[in-house]
Amino acid sequence: MIILISCVLSAWVSAQTAPTPTVQRSNTTSRGLTVSSRKGTLIEKKIINLGRFKNLNIQKIITKDVSDNASETLLGMMYEYETFDEISKKTLTIDKNELGKLIQALQYVEQKENDKTHQEIKYKFVTMSNIEFGSVYREKVSLWVHYIKIPSHYLNQNILEFTKDELKELIAILKKAETEL
Repeated sequence: MIILISCVLSAWVSAQTAPTPTVQRSNTTSRGLTVSSRKGTLIEKKIINLGRFKNLNIQKIITKDVSDNASETLLGMMYEYETFDEISKKTLTIDKNELGKLIQALQYVEQKENDKTHQEIKYKFVTMSNIEFGSVYREKVSLWVHYIKIPSHYLNQNILEFTKDELKELIAILKKAETEL
């Protein structure tokens, strides 16, 4: 009798719990850091500076598992800042596949900047490491403003604004970096 009641109660309880929703992940442009996230092995990291854009240091980052020589090469964007009480460096990464898509997006925006428009238009490209590259056409002043938003501390974003000419410079630096990866 007790076994029968237990079976009925367990069936009733399991019938009352909502099914776990299936989480669908969108297609991503990055496969993540597989080598540097390994545990229990010695990881080597080499950093090669490729150039600077405003206060971003563009780097080639090579991580290698010394035990099996598996390695990855990524683009690093190091942001540095200093305040009265704090000095901070933060490096975010972009893999080669994602870098190609970023360059295409920036070239598209560069082409659109030459089109004459009379309405507000905005573009953004967000990387897997949450770096946001964007452009906004400000109708009132008939001017494009480009920006890079680096994720930072809670409620604090670091935004770098730049001009049309600086957009060309950024694209050139990223294209050079792409050939180095």
